[in-house]
Amino acid sequence: MSDLSLLNGVYANVEVFASLIDTVIDRIRKDGGTAPGHDQTRLGQLLVDASDHGQSSESYEALVLDSLLRSSTGAPLLNFERLGKRLLTGSVDSSDQKLLETLAKGLESERSEVASRLRGRR
Repeated sequence: MSDLSLLNGVYANVEVFASLIDTVIDRIRKDGGTAPGHDQTRLGQLLVDASDHGQSSESYEALVLDSLLRSSTGAPLLNFERLGKRLLTGSVDSSDQKLLETLAKGLESERSEVASRLRGRR
């Protein structure tokens, strides 16, 4: 696989996850997220699965999400399992919304970095 193909794949994953997180944030702003819909449930499960790098669930998506949402030192940006479980149960509050916004910012940073690398490869 070429570097360009790999970067395109990473960029596509970032787009999917960013869109999912944005949708969940919007829903929480509108109705509080107390009745988890499809997107909130999907994100919640992805975060729970990402807490162990997708090993228990054998989820490639969770592994990719975990890889994307790490600091420059390799540490997770936040407690994925806790946030995921809160999303799944619908017991979210304003601090959870802020955590989701932190994830969105992390993905935006990753998207910007990948886009810059893609421009350098073309």
